[in-house]
Amino acid sequence: MAANNGLRSAQRRLELFAINRCASPLICLHHANRLKACPSLSIDTSSFKISSAFSPCRFLASACSAEPSQLRESRLPSDFLSVLKKRHPGLKTSTNQYELDSHGHGESWHPTSPPDAVIYPTSVEEIEDILRLCCREKENEGEALSTVEIVSIIPYGAGTSLEGHLQFLFPPNNNDNNNKEDGDIVEIPSSCFTDQDKKFNSYKKVQIKRKGGISIDMCNFQSIGEVTGDTFVKVGAGVTRNTLNEALRHTGMQFMVDPGADATIGGMTATAASGTAAVKYGTMRENVLAMSAILPPTTVLSANDENNNNTTGTPEEVRLGCNALKSSAGYNLTALLTGSEGTLGILTEITVKLHPIPSHVIAASCAFADLHSAAEAVAMIRMMGIPVSRIELLDEMSIRAFNKSLPSEECSDGHESGGDELHLQPMEVSPTLFIEFAGHSETAALEDLSAAQNICVNEFEGTNFQSASDESTRQALWAARHRLYYSSIALRAGSPQSTVLTDVCVPLSHFADIISATALDVHEMGVIGPCFGHAGDGNFHCILPLLPDDTKEYKDKVFKVVENLTDRAIAVGGTCSGEHGVGYGKKKYLERMYGKGGVSMMKAVKQSLDPFNILNP
Repeated sequence: MAANNGLRSAQRRLELFAINRCASPLICLHHANRLKACPSLSIDTSSFKISSAFSPCRFLASACSAEPSQLRESRLPSDFLSVLKKRHPGLKTSTNQYELDSHGHGESWHPTSPPDAVIYPTSVEEIEDILRLCCREKENEGEALSTVEIVSIIPYGAGTSLEGHLQFLFPPNNNDNNNKEDGDIVEIPSSCFTDQDKKFNSYKKVQIKRKGGISIDMCNFQSIGEVTGDTFVKVGAGVTRNTLNEALRHTGMQFMVDPGADATIGGMTATAASGTAAVKYGTMRENVLAMSAILPPTTVLSANDENNNNTTGTPEEVRLGCNALKSSAGYNLTALLTGSEGTLGILTEITVKLHPIPSHVIAASCAFADLHSAAEAVAMIRMMGIPVSRIELLDEMSIRAFNKSLPSEECSDGHESGGDELHLQPMEVSPTLFIEFAGHSETAALEDLSAAQNICVNEFEGTNFQSASDESTRQALWAARHRLYYSSIALRAGSPQSTVLTDVCVPLSHFADIISATALDVHEMGVIGPCFGHAGDGNFHCILPLLPDDTKEYKDKVFKVVENLTDRAIAVGGTCSGEHGVGYGKKKYLERMYGKGGVSMMKAVKQSLDPFNILNP
């Protein structure tokens, strides 16, 4: 049942992509292909509630006629897939160009850089064998020097990452003498070869050859454990957030980390995701109790040991953390892999915290004369200790984007709340706070609402303060926030080629100044895109769509906005990313944040766990 729930979630994502007028045909094809990788569920297009103009068939047809990335020969060892299939005849693999392309990018502006194959494992044993084959010795006939062929791996969840986490970059650009890179001739301890006994002071000279990369799609890891009275559940890495909460509906508990996208739990853990509810429930770092991960090999599969009889140092699954709500035993290895972005291990199973579904929820919104006042109101609400479940800040351009997305002065939308129509009207074009309160009683929620309203209206001269407790009115009140991503893209005439969606996080005392300065940059540089944020924890974003015919000058201005906001965040003790992660898009900022010593420590951890630089190099 859990597996079917996960597959139905994939089907639903395909429907949602097709509904959206900004949907990429390639994305639709990608989700259709992922459904085919799970044959127990077929695509029932008759249930899609969309017009023929945006039907999946039309999108798939468009995608099939679209131009794929430049075709090239596979870089993998010639027998890599055949050896793997011989060991696991039922293992699904794909070298279809569209499927490769879809696994070579997330939802960001970073150019597609595809793998050489996509593999869909169904078990831990299959992943372990894949990893074994990714570091293999090959003897060269007539030559004394053998070759160690290294195949890179990037785990894949739902493809919703935003900072270039999924691109295969060759050769890996690490500029680190400790890493073994393409073409290097190195001496490796004999004990690192699987056919050798441990011999101290004995080394073998080999040449390193980087032989392409594979994407390991975790969509088949769909297990969901039982909730037995404790406030946690163990789930497979491929389970999506919505699938998990649907399975938990009958328990009265929910998984509360909400990044917006229907991301997988494995992907959310790997990027230390958070979202709108982090102000109350925390990020993934606070919500992961334990995990299982498969570590990369620290040994080379010897040329004359194809059966891999010596398993010392070969890939194995490790269990990290425990089910207790706190522990002071040993290193916090769960925290180490949370946010590691697929560089240290492949997550297979995660134990996450659950929280009771609130009995009473009240939503509110309030407009302000300027962005700085709205941001200061957030800081005051937090400093006064008023418990909020969510508190989001949208600038003027965000509200303008929402109003523009409405086809008329009043819009009925049946997609937002289970078929109930929402009557949406244009909003006052002013910086606006969206707040949500939740409590065990209506009285408690109303007291929190009243305290926040007093700060917004009386202290910072907010206007048009509105609140609602019934679900449909709450959905309508928050519609501008819920629709922000796609309405922001639609601000630019034409079909955006890509979107720069970036984030930073700063101390609350600096939040008002930094977000105001960034909005001013956007205005003065003449670029188009809103600034908005999960204001309660100092995290904010910019959405900056790019068109195919944008000039180099315009694109330079867009990236100057990103550079400025990141510089400002780091300067006040903040971070270059509060929830998107680093990827290769923000890797350059790490040394500015942590200094050479901090980055060297990270490299030492990577070198220790992944000496051959196989995982997301």
